Amino acid sequence: MELTHDDAGTTCAVRAGEPFTVRLPENPTTGYRWHPDADARGVDLTGDAYEGSTRPVGSGGQRLLTFTAREPGKTRLRLTRRRSWEQDPVEQFTVELDVRPG
Repeated sequence: MELTHDDAGTTCAVRAGEPFTVRLPENPTTGYRWHPDADARGVDLTGDAYEGSTRPVGSGGQRLLTFTAREPGKTRLRLTRRRSWEQDPVEQFTVELDVRPG
């Protein structure tokens, strides 16, 4: 399953033990990157990739963050877009996860 910016603020059903991906727009040349929040209990970050654009150098692309939920239950996944040396995000992405048995 793949979640995108359009899924922000929704509740999504995922299966425990099955990976799911969050795909969000990002331009790392600006210093702003998506970071998972530590609040998501029972959800592990298992992959982090960037797909660049075919446009000129410096154009944005997509950040792909892959997660796996360990146990059934409900939890919140929050990602913030910020510079690594700053605490205040310029944007956030939040989804409620309804983790079902695998």
